Amino acid sequence: MIRSDYKRRQSFALNEAKRKAIQSIASNQNLDVSLRWWAQLEKSKLPRQSSLSRAHNHCVETNRSRSVISFYKISRLHFRRLASKGVLPGLRKACW
Repeated sequence: MIRSDYKRRQSFALNEAKRKAIQSIASNQNLDVSLRWWAQLEKSKLPRQSSLSRAHNHCVETNRSRSVISFYKISRLHFRRLASKGVLPGLRKACW
């Protein structure tokens, strides 16, 4: 599971520049319709796994895929555990 996500991220890195160039041609309204159609066909030939939306965030500690806090790259469960222990600087459990 994690290995496939890693492969998707590598594939995205390899095809990112080409995908962005083709996308800019396809979305440019000033260009000829046939050129934009060609760009759309070329974009469809790129591997589906190279799209960034196919990659999925995982917790770096527990490899949990659900409810990952993207700033810290850890799951909410692990985040709460670390915050309760006082490991994360500047964070305190709210109580009033």
